[in-house]
Amino acid sequence: MTKRKKSAERPIGKYVLWAAAAVFVGSILWSMWVDTVRPLVRARETQAVWLHLVGLPLILLGTAVIVYGGIIFVRDTFRAFTDETLLQNYAAIKAKQASGQMRWQNAKILFRAWVSGLRWLGLGFLLIAAGGFLINL
Repeated sequence: MTKRKKSAERPIGKYVLWAAAAVFVGSILWSMWVDTVRPLVRARETQAVWLHLVGLPLILLGTAVIVYGGIIFVRDTFRAFTDETLLQNYAAIKAKQASGQMRWQNAKILFRAWVSGLRWLGLGFLLIAAGGFLINL
């Protein structure tokens, strides 16, 4: 059983981070309303209002997905460096006793680790592109 710090028993920092995230997202939504959607509503641009009401959240969702994909990418990269084969090959490469096959094995291990994160990053990019396309119609 691991020992927890006393400060971990009352994780006030977690609540502060969630509050900061809520204020940040709220300010973005407020800005989108005041600077983009409300002027379109006043100008009676119904189609543009609907396109912005779909496109802007898509862009925000895409941004969040890219952040999540980056976290997954980094986490899986660090996890790959716990693989015994990779560590043995790395030691051989560093000692200049490695074959091309060892290098290729390490590359495959890393590429497999990166697949999940890259999928999330790609999805985030597509969501941002779709949202950007919609708000520019």
